[in-house]
Amino acid sequence: MPESHPLDRPLAAVRRYKWLIAVVFLLATVAGLAATRLITPVYEVRATVWIASETPQDDRRVGPIRTGELLNPSAWIVLFRSFRTVDGVVAELSLYLQPENPTDSPIFSGFTLAERFVPGEYDLTIDRTQKSWVLVSAQGVEVERGTTNDSIGRRIGFKWQLPSDAFRGSGEREIRFTVATPRETSLKVLDRLGNRMAPGSNFLWLTYQDPDPKRATVTLNTWVNQFVKVAADLKKRNMVEFAKILEEQVQYAEKATQAAESAYEHFRVNTITLPTEGGPVAAGVEATRDPVLQSFFDQKIQYDNLRHDREALEKSIANASRGSVSYEGLLLIPSVAQSPGAQALRSAFQTLYETQAKLRVERQIFTDEYQSVKDLVRNLDVLQNQTIPQLADQLLGQLRERESSYQGRIAGASRELQKIPPRTIEEMRLMRAVVVAEGLYTNLKNRYAEAKLAEAGANADVSVLDTAIAPLKPTKNTVPMVVLLAVLGGLGAGVGIALLLDRFDRRVRYGDQAMTEFGLVIAGAVPRMPKRGIHSGSPEQVLQFVESFRTLRMHVMQSLPGQPVRVAVTSAAPGDGKSLVSANLAMSFAEAGLRTVLIDGDTRRGALHKLFGVSLAGGLTDFLDGSLNEAQVVRSTPHDNLSFVSGGRRNSRSPELLASPRLKRLVEQLSLTFDVLIFDTPPLAAGIDGYAISAAAGRILMVLRMGQTERRMVAAKLAVMDRLPVDALGAVLNGVELTGEFQYYAYSPGYSVESGEPGGVLAANGSK
Repeated sequence: MPESHPLDRPLAAVRRYKWLIAVVFLLATVAGLAATRLITPVYEVRATVWIASETPQDDRRVGPIRTGELLNPSAWIVLFRSFRTVDGVVAELSLYLQPENPTDSPIFSGFTLAERFVPGEYDLTIDRTQKSWVLVSAQGVEVERGTTNDSIGRRIGFKWQLPSDAFRGSGEREIRFTVATPRETSLKVLDRLGNRMAPGSNFLWLTYQDPDPKRATVTLNTWVNQFVKVAADLKKRNMVEFAKILEEQVQYAEKATQAAESAYEHFRVNTITLPTEGGPVAAGVEATRDPVLQSFFDQKIQYDNLRHDREALEKSIANASRGSVSYEGLLLIPSVAQSPGAQALRSAFQTLYETQAKLRVERQIFTDEYQSVKDLVRNLDVLQNQTIPQLADQLLGQLRERESSYQGRIAGASRELQKIPPRTIEEMRLMRAVVVAEGLYTNLKNRYAEAKLAEAGANADVSVLDTAIAPLKPTKNTVPMVVLLAVLGGLGAGVGIALLLDRFDRRVRYGDQAMTEFGLVIAGAVPRMPKRGIHSGSPEQVLQFVESFRTLRMHVMQSLPGQPVRVAVTSAAPGDGKSLVSANLAMSFAEAGLRTVLIDGDTRRGALHKLFGVSLAGGLTDFLDGSLNEAQVVRSTPHDNLSFVSGGRRNSRSPELLASPRLKRLVEQLSLTFDVLIFDTPPLAAGIDGYAISAAAGRILMVLRMGQTERRMVAAKLAVMDRLPVDALGAVLNGVELTGEFQYYAYSPGYSVESGEPGGVLAANGSK
């Protein structure tokens, strides 16, 4: 047998069950077309929002104060999808109200909800003749009734009055509608929203899907406008809170400046009448001195400044650690306000103020459970309780080290300058305190003025770039996809069912089953006969039929080189075509010039005698019971080199006769006269007759009718045959379609002889 292709068997199953596949395909297609009526097309609208980020890239405050970015890029999407924005859209468009019939929408003009209401499904019946209405719940309970001027649903939290045109005409009108909670509606609306913002991009792309294109357009445009409105409001609040913080700082710095000026003024008043060290100079004014004295006083001034700053810093840290005052008082200490070593501490205070402002703004949008609010609270706590105290302690340590250094240098020159009064030093310190306080106050005052200007001109960080426009065609129309899936699914289901039925088919369908399941080589393949038999006028039919038996004849001869050909042709069950195969195989041997005898071993129902036009009596059973000898039972036929032995008279003892030694003796005697002995046996399912004849012949050909022979039957009968002294020459596949894997058993009609094949035609038409 030619090597089979992996697709041969599936294709054969598809051809065999083509009508079943066609029916399943048709049913699936009809079901898909019916399902398309339940599908609602979806329209998608699009809009684009521009995010204008104006946050400075560094922390240095140069120039006027800017209206910083409200949120970071990832938070804009959160704000757009927040209930602060969505609930406003739902309330403005009354999306929580859903009429069962969209044409009833004008009836609900002006419908709103109270703070407390009862959601659910309702049925409103309008009696236009009586000018009255009745509101009933989905459970059939009457909620309320009234007339034209009465408000509907007051008891359940509805604020609604029917328009006058609702009562025009006569008869009753029934309106069914559903009222959901705004939050549930917001969640459903959010499911229809699509948003995308690429990292580092200023564009926010938005999509919204809805079965109604106009409603989708209005919803998305309202949503975008509400988003811009909320963003602008939050930006305004952000600047207001920042200005309030600066206002508090300005007030604190103003008091500190006034205190410094008062201390300096008090010093000047107290020293105005005291004499000076170097001559008639005005009291409280530093005199010109030589370089040594100038250097000493410079160091002394720096030392005293450090000492005063260190003491003030220690006191402020101690008070702040006890919680009596804030750490912000440290900014009034000159070393903290101006020293390069205190830059980190000043930056920490700046971060503290900005974090406080952001926290106030965030709390306007989110609750304390929101992650960004938690992060700001945690950062604020770290700044107040860890970062600022640590930096203050570090600065205090630096001041102590510098104070110790100055103290050592001043000690060496203290004897020469110990009589110089400290008035000049104190004066310089007080002047410096005034300068620091005034500088801080002026800076905060300017920033406060800038913040107020920014507050007045604060604009939202977002603007609408592209508004939504209602599409003319649905964006998502699944009808073609459903039909395609139904067609493909029906085809796949039909093919799958065909392959499944083929997998569990009990009959012999393929040539490789003879080898894999029965251990038989394929001796030959006989084409399927037409229903009316082989037409003698069709050379192609005659050729295919005759050549198949020539191939079978060659296989038998090659299987028995130099040995007499004694073969029993059998099958597992009736109807497999063993008589057809045995008769035509015998004719093929005779046409090859071999003396051939065909023995009808089916002593119960054999009919080969009709094929050759001889009587049934005087055959095999007559020889086995001793009535006739070997020469008397062998009869000639119209075919050259072909003799025939009929089944003989019907005998109830035929099974015992076939199992007797006389059958073996007949085989030996006929082998002396004939080159080929062909036995047509009863089917193996009929009893022991077939086994007895096969044992006498010593070799068998198993006929398998494609699509009819049961596989388990063949396996069971061959299992019994294995225990007998019988060699299986192979399987004869009968009734094959010369397509698929069997197409290679066909023969080209171009090489047929002109005279035809009359022997083959006679046997094919005369036997089943």
